[in-house]
Formats: sequence, C-alpha cells, structure tokens
Amino acid sequence: MKVYLIRHSEPDFSQVDQAGYTGLARDLTRLTPYGIKLADKTAQNPIFNDVQMMLISPYTRTMQTAQEILKYNKIPTQVELLLHEWRPDKSGKQDVSKEQLALAYNDYLDGTHKSDLDFETKDEVVNRVKSVLDRYKDKYSCIACVTHGGVMTQFTGDRQTPFCGIYSIDY
Repeated sequence: MKVYLIRHSEPDFSQVDQAGYTGLARDLTRLTPYGIKLADKTAQNPIFNDVQMMLISPYTRTMQTAQEILKYNKIPTQVELLLHEWRPDKSGKQDVSKEQLALAYNDYLDGTHKSDLDFETKDEVVNRVKSVLDRYKDKYSCIACVTHGGVMTQFTGDRQTPFCGIYSIDY
C-alpha cells in the first residue's frame, strides 16, 4: 500500500496560550491564516487523485488541514486516534515544562533517556501508527495520513518536515 504522510499546516498557538491552556489542551490550536493558504495549496497536489482514504490525527490542526484539503478533493475520511503526535508524558497527567519537553524530545530523537519524563519511545510511536495502517493495508492501495512531524520522522528519517510536507512510503 502506498501511504502519503502529510504533516499538518502551520499552527497558531496564540488562542490557546491566551486562554492559559497547557498540556494536551494545547492540541486544540487552530491554523494560522498562512497555514490555511498552505493547506489550500497542498490540496492541489495531484497525489489526491490516487488517494482512496484519508486518515486524520484527532488534533485540531490536523483536522483543519484535512478540511482544507477536502474542499477540493472528495476522499472518504476517518479520524484515527493513534495517529496523534509523540507524547512526552505517557500518563497525560503531568504539567510538562518547556525545559522538560525539550530534554525529553532530544532524548526521543537521540534514542537516549536522560529526561525524568516517561515519554513515548520511537518504537512505541512506530508500533501505534503501524497498528492503524495494518487495518487499512488490505482494503486500499493508496491512502493519505494527515499527522505530525514527530510521527513522520520515524517513517522518513527527516527531522525537519515542513508544514504540509508530503512523504510517500510503501507499506
């Protein structure tokens, strides 16, 4: 199965920051006006002529990116919980500081564990995403997944995935 991994467009954290949202609540952020334009431009990519199903991470920025793509492309969709971004705190209960997050993310990328957080490992990210893809591989020959840079890194090796960047993998 061909899988197009698509990173969400540019997020605007100002609204959630002004509301004082922290932790998982920050995932309610929307796209910037530029992010909407970028998603609209991405929607014109000819890959969408071949996509039979679009899977979407449940975060607002991924769903809004998909919404912009779907304005121009009639593709069935499914929101898939396990396509979410890397988790710096698997319990989801800690109020993680920016410093803790930076250390945990560097550990995650480097495969070390100096952080005091119980963060999701590379293997855990890969396994949870594969558990989603496995459910679609016998039904479709080409799907798209609107997801996150941290997820995409594990499948592409690219640590600098641009907003609305598209990568193709054979699964």
